[in-house]
Amino acid sequence: MDNRKKMDTPNLMVKTYNYLKAVSKRVLGGFENVDVTTYYDRTYICSRCPHLTPDVECSLCGCPIETKASWKSEKCPKGKWKNL
Repeated sequence: MDNRKKMDTPNLMVKTYNYLKAVSKRVLGGFENVDVTTYYDRTYICSRCPHLTPDVECSLCGCPIETKASWKSEKCPKGKWKNL
């Protein structure tokens, strides 16, 4: 059972803006995904982050972690993926 509290996440307008910005970067980056090891490293880091919501979204940007962690063009809003 997940003991995380329900967190405030960005509203729908902010989530939509962030998603469209991420998709634009992905298109310009050639639709590249990270390798499996990097993906698992990113999701592991996120799983220990206090900004992870019970819905498996980042409470800072509102992005779903499974998607964000797999896209090579994406970065952690707190900079926790710098070395990956």
